[in-house]
Amino acid sequence: MSRSDPFIKALDSAEAQFAERGYHGVSMRQVAEGAGISLSLVQYHFKTKEALFSAVMERRIVAINHRRLALLDAVEVNCKPSGKPAVEDVLQAFLEPTVLLSRDKASGGNYYAQLIAQVTNDPQPHARNISRSFTDPIARQTLRVLHLALPELDRATLAWCYVFAVGSMISAISPTGRVRLLSNGAADPDDVQTVMSLLVPFLTGAFERIAAMSKEGRLPVTAATLAAMLPLPAADAQPLAQLPAEPPASSPRRRATKAPAAKSPSTSKT
Repeated sequence: MSRSDPFIKALDSAEAQFAERGYHGVSMRQVAEGAGISLSLVQYHFKTKEALFSAVMERRIVAINHRRLALLDAVEVNCKPSGKPAVEDVLQAFLEPTVLLSRDKASGGNYYAQLIAQVTNDPQPHARNISRSFTDPIARQTLRVLHLALPELDRATLAWCYVFAVGSMISAISPTGRVRLLSNGAADPDDVQTVMSLLVPFLTGAFERIAAMSKEGRLPVTAATLAAMLPLPAADAQPLAQLPAEPPASSPRRRATKAPAAKSPSTSKT
């Protein structure tokens, strides 16, 4: 579709305004005014503001996910016959599509960088719907391939590591320019090559360190790790005898009497 198409105009206008003012700071009328089209035309294509927001996010995320899936598939194919991909390759496949788009200002990718940060950290229904529909499915695919690379990590630990990785990525693509400020102008946030050359090994080291700690038994024991270490007993296994709540009266422990407490010396008035 041409960018002069009312549907695309509405998406472009909504994307820029949602990025600038957030979901609740934008009305359908403002989107229409920004697109230079009538409100009724916006409402014809998008019945509700949430439907419009979903369409804005879908346009970006679907393209990212297609690229990410292709890269993850290539990682799996290239790791045969061992079947164990390199952690670095999996993270490269996960991070690259989002980082590249976020720096493509000509296509509006910088707006997506702001929007994905909003969605990732917002517990409200419109944001959770985006996650369930578009980001959670690709997250599960990424976690599946990460588990091939790090089979020693249980599901809970791997999910935490993934969430930490997403947080790092969101910070790296944020258009705030904070890294330029903190580095006194030495760091260029638009230098994609440098961002990727630092972000991928940074996260690879984190994942591999957690995996090493898991092998060394230095991670907190969770229900998931217990289940892996202590398989459930067979269905026909005899249950352990119930211990009595109190020892019998004849038990030496019951017959033992507590030694009388020593009396404290009386104090004299001075």
